Amino acid sequence: MASKKGMAIASLVLRLFTILFAAGCIVVLILDKAPNGGDSNVTFRDVIGYKYVFATAAVAAAYCLLLLPLTMYRACTGKKLVRGPFLPALHFYGDKVVAFVLASGVGAGFLDTADLKVAYGDFLELFGEDFKDTPLEGFFNKGYVATALLAGAFLCMAILSIFSFTRRPPTDATNKGFFFR
Repeated sequence: MASKKGMAIASLVLRLFTILFAAGCIVVLILDKAPNGGDSNVTFRDVIGYKYVFATAAVAAAYCLLLLPLTMYRACTGKKLVRGPFLPALHFYGDKVVAFVLASGVGAGFLDTADLKVAYGDFLELFGEDFKDTPLEGFFNKGYVATALLAGAFLCMAILSIFSFTRRPPTDATNKGFFFR
């Protein structure tokens, strides 16, 4: 079994990668624009699925930024900054919740992008135009890139949730769980 300090360093690296992937997703979504005829642009705010991808990336980045100082302290010193069962419970349940939120964001981003590409392609086909000749093709391809970055953040959080399983809060028949002591 890996040492506690090694696990803390791995947790720190995975949290940093989660932050980087989530921040990259946010940056790609913010910079993704396509002309919409006239002088207006299509942005991520116009696609509900992309709004959800943005929100899940922001939640994951905020959660990891919240726990980053505690993880850094444990990786550097090998000791816990906060004693007691609260922090292991926060890692255990928080990592799982954030991982599932990220997974739902990945699904929403990929499915929304695929669905809209097909819908716009069929619509343009009615008028004899090709979807690949429009600026919306690049817009949706960048949506795929943002969602792929979010998938990387999900992968890091999923691995972190496995690591946090080894530090889960103690429960037995006498104390009835963590919240009912």
